Amino acid sequence: MLGIYAIAAGRARASGAAHGFSLVELMIGLAILAFLLMMGVPAFGTFLQNAKLRAAAENFYAGLQTARAEAVTRNLPVQFILTTDSGVAGNVATTNLSTSGGNWIVRVQDPISLAYTFIEGRPAAEGSGQRGTTTVSVSSTDSSITFNGFGATTLGATATLAFTNPNGGACAPAGPMRCLNIAVSVGGQSRLCDPAVTATGDTRKC
Repeated sequence: MLGIYAIAAGRARASGAAHGFSLVELMIGLAILAFLLMMGVPAFGTFLQNAKLRAAAENFYAGLQTARAEAVTRNLPVQFILTTDSGVAGNVATTNLSTSGGNWIVRVQDPISLAYTFIEGRPAAEGSGQRGTTTVSVSSTDSSITFNGFGATTLGATATLAFTNPNGGACAPAGPMRCLNIAVSVGGQSRLCDPAVTATGDTRKC
């Protein structure tokens, strides 16, 4: 019986079944893994900054869509405002409108009492991956956009909201950030577009 076990053990050693990793091989493997992770960190950081930029732009886009839908539903003028105040109900009557306001509020004004009713609002940091602050900047041609009961605006020309992320770098093609614009037409239609796209026929073009 012992002879059988000895023969089986000898065959296992001969076939390499008991072979494992040496300490040197393990260290080399870990070094390669660490190198690959270090190479991927900058690209992942750029990805996160771009994701924050897009989230902020989509946040404003959703607000504009809400304002237009509410105007049609209520058959009353509804305002979408950019403000430096927090986008909460308590600030519905804010006068701190700003073309670089990072927060937005959708509100409707009573035609008789002139009091404002809060519909929806968001702080700039919401949805950007940072609850307390945001690295994304907004620059708009208009601090407020009013939609009427037909879904059109009172604008004299197309309004543009431009979103950048200086912490992530310059906008493409000079830098890694895929900066975005929201264009709001006089007719009330809003769309996201990429100012870096110049090809004719590309639907991302501004």
